[in-house]
Amino acid sequence: MSRPTSPDIGAGSRRRSRPLVRLLTVCAALGAGLLAPGAAGAAGSRNQDAYRDLGSTTRLDWMANIADDTSLAAMSLPGTHDTLSVHGGAAVQTQEDFGDSAKTLKAQLEHGIRAIDIRVRVSGGVSFTVHHGVVYQKANFDDVLSETRAFLKKYPSETVVMRLRSECPYGKSGPVDCAHEQKPKCPEGQSDSDDCSKKPQPVTSSDVRTLFGKYVSNYRGLFYSPSVSGGGSAPVPRLADVRGKLVLGSFDNVDSGAYGIQTFNKNQEDHWNAETVDRKWDYVKGNVDKAARDENDEMYVTYASASKGLTRLPFEYAGGYWQEQGGVRTEVQGVNYRLMKHLNAGDSGRVGTVMMDFPGWALIDNIISRNNGHIPKGGGNRAIWLVNSDKTYVNSQYRRCMVRGPEFDSSKSGGLVTQRECQSKAPSSHQWGAEKPTSFDSKGYFQIKTSTGKCLTVPYNNGTPPSAGTQLFWWDCETRWFSGSQMWNVVPTKIGSVSDSKKSFRFINNWTNLCLSMDPATASANGGKVTQDTCPK
Repeated sequence: MSRPTSPDIGAGSRRRSRPLVRLLTVCAALGAGLLAPGAAGAAGSRNQDAYRDLGSTTRLDWMANIADDTSLAAMSLPGTHDTLSVHGGAAVQTQEDFGDSAKTLKAQLEHGIRAIDIRVRVSGGVSFTVHHGVVYQKANFDDVLSETRAFLKKYPSETVVMRLRSECPYGKSGPVDCAHEQKPKCPEGQSDSDDCSKKPQPVTSSDVRTLFGKYVSNYRGLFYSPSVSGGGSAPVPRLADVRGKLVLGSFDNVDSGAYGIQTFNKNQEDHWNAETVDRKWDYVKGNVDKAARDENDEMYVTYASASKGLTRLPFEYAGGYWQEQGGVRTEVQGVNYRLMKHLNAGDSGRVGTVMMDFPGWALIDNIISRNNGHIPKGGGNRAIWLVNSDKTYVNSQYRRCMVRGPEFDSSKSGGLVTQRECQSKAPSSHQWGAEKPTSFDSKGYFQIKTSTGKCLTVPYNNGTPPSAGTQLFWWDCETRWFSGSQMWNVVPTKIGSVSDSKKSFRFINNWTNLCLSMDPATASANGGKVTQDTCPK
């Protein structure tokens, strides 16, 4: 197998590599020529849309329109793995270099990144310096906190979630010492014999926790207090609680569970040394799909990053590479491109927090777009429904209830679905329930059932998907895998305002891809039509 080759180091690079590093990183650019040609769309179509290029458009305050009562666990956050790892060559570098002293973090935040992964070591017993293993990244923890504070002060609608890790902090002291300057002048690299047993100085986990407490005190008001109290991990907060704050998701490798947010590390994918890119992609896809299906208020964190020593480098897992075997040259697509295309295929369901190496603008946008269901849709829409505890489905625009209407004939095997004015005590004909089939359907869709066990159904129409405006039926529930006319993707959607929103739903039919709706012409009449229509954006 040959190593990948390419004429440059990729779009977005801000720094010319030294010759040795250049030799390692020259193959990193997998640009437009790698994949089938095509214009980049809003969701991205090329490898470079998912890899290395943050794009020209900033995403400064994308959280501003998300409802305050949205749980942090329900959100989809684009993040970076080893956020400031830009020095040390291709085996260590995980992000495009936009400058030292956390200027790289500033660029990431401005382009929509809201989850960061910071690795620190104790320097001189008095400060944290940012490292990837033994490699100093020419930034200190003060730089990280100062840049984050400046960003959140300017854009108080936002929040930033930080995974903090004490990088190889314990053991015997060693020759690498970056302790003597606020912005230390560390060696450009370390010898092959350097490893995590060689420390700037011997420290304990207690030393690390004590020093962290001083940072919290010095940056008073920056952190979300419950996440850094030291009294235990905090319950998952709402967005309103953490706007303008830095949230500590977890503090790893400090021998303590007294920090962070509950469940942050529970549903985690981090096979960081997966054997192949294909295997790593399987892990990533599995976790983001699980996050989309899980309705519990728990955090999901997926690391899309991996490396395998010098056998397979971080940029190859992220951006892909060419390989040659038996004289045949084939392309292995990277995790970033695969994830972008996977997210292009749908727009519903959270993916949780996704920590990436060398992310591109379209991959970031695709993750952000998974929060659209938490953006209130004004006062309502006829294709958005509130579901009440009494099992009534109330149209958010017309405030009328969906009803099991009159039978077609005496067999009572089916009938029309209509709407009526809601009643204080809901009759059984007004009640519906959502159930997942147990014997078929692998997409996680639901059957919407009447109180008598019949299913909400799009008319068969001789096998041709009917158009928007078609009145729906209730009918005997199918038990076959191809009964798409009765399968509904239930998508949570907010209505109201950012500060006062109500949770409601879009119901998207699996067969027609149209939404459960009401006929405007009969909206004021009891017995008016319940139909399917174009889904609201």
